[in-house]
Amino acid sequence: MPTPDENQILKIIDAEGGECTVVKIAAKMRLQPSYVRVILRPMGERDYIDLYRSGEVRLLLKGWAALGKEPKRQKGLQRYLEDRAKWKTF
Repeated sequence: MPTPDENQILKIIDAEGGECTVVKIAAKMRLQPSYVRVILRPMGERDYIDLYRSGEVRLLLKGWAALGKEPKRQKGLQRYLEDRAKWKTF
């Protein structure tokens, strides 16, 4: 179960579409980026997020589940298959 700060970070990343930067999270929380990284590191270890060296942060399946939502990207294949069924062959 995420802490209140971690839950707030998850909500910020969700509001940004599932991907965000450390700097943007720090600005929205009014904290220093170095302190936000301290909070993000254990979240990455517990598989809530992916934290990249570039400063990008992405929600993982466990992060989406903590928010009570489904990942936004998993329906892409389903939409593709539905669209493909509508295609006509020559």
